[in-house]
Amino acid sequence: MAGRAWIHGAVMALALAASAPVAAALGQDSPAPAASAVPIGLDELGRLDCPPGLERFLPGVYYYCVGARDLAGQREARGVEMLKLAAAWGSKPAQFTLGVGYFNGDIVAQDHAQGLAWLGLAAERRDPGYQAVLRSAWQQSTAAEHAQADALWRSMRPKYGDAHAATRAERRYRHERNQLLAGEPFGRRACIAGLTQREVTPIPPPTDFQQVSDFQYSIGCPGGEPASRLIHRLDGFAGSLFEGLDGYVTVGPLTPAPPPEAAR
Repeated sequence: MAGRAWIHGAVMALALAASAPVAAALGQDSPAPAASAVPIGLDELGRLDCPPGLERFLPGVYYYCVGARDLAGQREARGVEMLKLAAAWGSKPAQFTLGVGYFNGDIVAQDHAQGLAWLGLAAERRDPGYQAVLRSAWQQSTAAEHAQADALWRSMRPKYGDAHAATRAERRYRHERNQLLAGEPFGRRACIAGLTQREVTPIPPPTDFQQVSDFQYSIGCPGGEPASRLIHRLDGFAGSLFEGLDGYVTVGPLTPAPPPEAAR
């Protein structure tokens, strides 16, 4: 509970300071905000106790949950490490939490430039809430910190920006989702540790982003659920991770959205 209170308190304290009009952030003009991304609910993940089988499908969701849980347990160093893993898999809530943490110095040594860079990455999808906090933090920083943040942001984008991180996460989810769905015509049922199996043995996070063991996800397991039912639940998590990502939809099969002209 302490970690959840810290996240809520730190975010609100910074967000309430935002009052100026939309300004340039990290050297770029802020575009018109898109629909607000829905952060992954910590309460929901807390009830599921960070299901380890979710790592195979949506590492960004799983590691964000583990990082938040570590912060709640006052394991700040490991929590930050897990949040950075989630950030590398396109988790905007993880990037946002890191940004607030660095800017305020609550979970790491205070570093305004580092905080601004993470907040800039979190606001990439033009979420109004994230933009407001970024704008407030930007206004509270010096010109020297702006320059440092801009350099950091540019160096971090190739790894944590949507063009790489979210695209990789979407590709992985599409592949694993199709693998799960392929067994349904044969009447197979599937188990995902933590979603269909409550008693699981925690595992350390993989350092090479490889798939998790068959124990955490298996086809044809006794007492499992139909693939379509599991996919419906997984799509809910995927919607939180990919919400606001240009060019993709997260309801049903993940496919590129048509351009505006074609849609009309």
